[in-house]
Amino acid sequence: MRILILLLAPLVVAGQPSSVVSLSNGVQVRIALNLPDDTPSPLAVELEAASGNSFYRVFRDENDLVVFAYELAVERSEDGSQFRVTAKPAENDFAAKFPNADGGKPVPTFSASLASPLLNSGEHFAFDVPSDPGLGLKLTDTVQIEINPRGLPATEPGERASVPLRFETLKVSVNGAVVSPGGSGAIVSGSYLMFYLPGYGGYFFSLAPVTRYAFVQIGMVEFGKLRFVLDNATYECQSAAPILTKSDRGELWVYHDPDYKPAGNWTASDPSSAAHDEFFTAASDSLNWWLR
Repeated sequence: MRILILLLAPLVVAGQPSSVVSLSNGVQVRIALNLPDDTPSPLAVELEAASGNSFYRVFRDENDLVVFAYELAVERSEDGSQFRVTAKPAENDFAAKFPNADGGKPVPTFSASLASPLLNSGEHFAFDVPSDPGLGLKLTDTVQIEINPRGLPATEPGERASVPLRFETLKVSVNGAVVSPGGSGAIVSGSYLMFYLPGYGGYFFSLAPVTRYAFVQIGMVEFGKLRFVLDNATYECQSAAPILTKSDRGELWVYHDPDYKPAGNWTASDPSSAAHDEFFTAASDSLNWWLR
């Protein structure tokens, strides 16, 4: 299988199925499906959480059958400056999560793992995605990872203007006691927000109801303050900038996963530390980055 390493070239994602996540440690990951001449994708592409540092890329045809899937893992070097991306076969765990995904047949996947060299910020790892030969198309997935200095936005000004939610150096208190460190680094902005509290799990936020998970409309937002009561505990979250980008006040839908815990070291502010279980905030265009 041909593997492409594309370094320092612009990543063109316009009109292509893509997904982006940004973390408060400055890491931003983009995954894009590239087709020749901006051809519309004949396949629906989904992203589903696998583990705390890996995700399933799932390709479905017009009959909603999975025609290809693989697991994508991200690991950061100990000095924090480089990353390794690995595309792995989707195996037993995937089959257990998606039974009958291909009408009772084994879901096609890679025969062996494809690992990138260590990538610097802004560099790409691209690899061919096998598809139904009847499509007559060559599909390529491209993964780009960038590191933004802590304290700087993880998106460009035009992108920030188009997303509805934002956290900036978020501070979280539970029943009046501060449980987060003194600010969590870069601004994160996207369609969905989350923060992770060691010992408490993950907290996820949406402007609209989410039918797949038990979100409840309990988050009250006023400028940079978010307040909600969950399981008899009162949470107060203070952002250094307004949380809602389109209005000063509003409500958020909230979901708590007490079992959520990241794996690997890509969410850590210090990748060389053995203690990777630390508070962070994140934003994404898809809840499926985090929720299984």
